[in-house]
Amino acid sequence: MQISKQRFEVCVPTVIEPKKTGLQMTRLFSKLPWLLLFLCLQGCSTTLTSVDKDGGNVYALPAEVVDQMLKDAMETEIPSGTLRRGSTAYPSYIGEVTWGSLDKDTITAAARPATGRKINGTMVDGFVFEVKRKGTAPATGEPTVKRIFAKLQKDAELTGTGSAFIGFSD
Repeated sequence: MQISKQRFEVCVPTVIEPKKTGLQMTRLFSKLPWLLLFLCLQGCSTTLTSVDKDGGNVYALPAEVVDQMLKDAMETEIPSGTLRRGSTAYPSYIGEVTWGSLDKDTITAAARPATGRKINGTMVDGFVFEVKRKGTAPATGEPTVKRIFAKLQKDAELTGTGSAFIGFSD
């Protein structure tokens, strides 16, 4: 038996592109910083929540009380003209803060339904607080989100209804 070796050649067409002139390259590179800045600012966001991978608290409060807590926390930081109710099935509010004339952050405070466990083992239904920001004004939005979240946490802890987080109900 004889083994033959065959050689296969693959022809790949090549495309010859015209060389860019110095002026064209300068124009291209002059737009690059603006493009990078735009992409970075579009993706700026922060989320603070009362739970994380290590656990956290579920607050066993009625939806009406949670809704009022969200509204109060948002009204202390968001201009009243931009504050509106969120479109989720659970209590939430949305507002906007600006920095200068162009930069704007959209801030959302929400209470997601969750299940918790009391110290005695009893399961309870309640809410987990989340405050998010997204936009181009991190200098204004970041501290605003932190203050709103701190107020929600403080008010929720004062109710004495916190229990260990088990999971989300939504």
